[in-house]
Amino acid sequence: MKSFFNYKFLSPRLREYIFIFLTATIFSLIFISKSLAEENVFVIKNIKVNGIVDLNFTRDKYINKAFLKSFDLLMSKILLSKDILKFKNLKLSEIKKLTKNFQILSENYKKDEYEAIYRIVYDHQKIKNLLIKKNIPYSQPKNISVIFLPILFINDELISFNKNFFYNNWENIDIKNDAINFILPIEDLDDISKLEAIKNNFENFNILSLVNKYDVKNYVFSLIDFNNKKLNIHIKTSFDNNKISKNVNYKLDSIDNVDQLNKIAEDLKMEITDIWKKTNIINLLMPLSINIKFQHKNLIDLDKLKSSFKNISIVKNYNLEEININYSYFKIYYYGNPKKLKRELTNFGYNLRDDQGQWELYIND
Repeated sequence: MKSFFNYKFLSPRLREYIFIFLTATIFSLIFISKSLAEENVFVIKNIKVNGIVDLNFTRDKYINKAFLKSFDLLMSKILLSKDILKFKNLKLSEIKKLTKNFQILSENYKKDEYEAIYRIVYDHQKIKNLLIKKNIPYSQPKNISVIFLPILFINDELISFNKNFFYNNWENIDIKNDAINFILPIEDLDDISKLEAIKNNFENFNILSLVNKYDVKNYVFSLIDFNNKKLNIHIKTSFDNNKISKNVNYKLDSIDNVDQLNKIAEDLKMEITDIWKKTNIINLLMPLSINIKFQHKNLIDLDKLKSSFKNISIVKNYNLEEININYSYFKIYYYGNPKKLKRELTNFGYNLRDDQGQWELYIND
């Protein structure tokens, strides 16, 4: 008996529908694979673990270490420093429930030492549910490069870069989050006269006169003033044209106390990173909504867009409100702001535009 599902016995119309469906599915899988390969804050790569191979050696022991280390790294990426400690005592069994999968990228046994590199993928929805439960917002900052200008005054005297602890040691200060690539300036004699007068006119100083020569839009300007065993730091930042200022103060017995200076520099680096995180903060308790009009050429375009929505972590859900031959109309519920959504859609190959109050979505050519 011949099968009714034999392809050659199907009607031409039905065969056409099947072809469209299979083609759309194949394109979707290709598109999803490509999108997942993009930078994802919930994918923790290159987690290195090592230890001695002895009679008590088990691979599971190091896999567990990788899970703990990866979770610590994830929290340092997406949470403000004040919130990281709230998850310090989360059990290993709970951490594993938050993951999608893990992969051993490499594994070596050299003499009596074991070394491995892991890649662990977290389920962004489970992570968000955990944060919602604890009423903690999270941040999803992109990696950026900034000019970092640490201007140090000691007892009202400007210190040159070659004697400036913060300039000389900044690259050696290691924090777990690496979202910011700090670029140190080259000392320029033309700038020294400007910097000598900055202390008494910090608020009105034109920082761009120092920054523009480096062809980098983002900057962190720190006026560091040591006097009477106090270190006062005035921070001015510009991240993606968002300008924020902040003051931090430290007690410092001596400007030559390297241990104290290292701790201050580490804290300063965390403060600056937190400023960048705050500009990308996402309130999980208050999703926004947006209505968009999408021009599509075929069902494949529509299917690819739906797959994109599912893979954009700030999109909570969406509804297809209306569809016709040329356009489809969606209502999207998302976390963050329209600028953030626009950037995420750009990463997936779309351009979101505001056309006189109506949001329209186009495929980037």
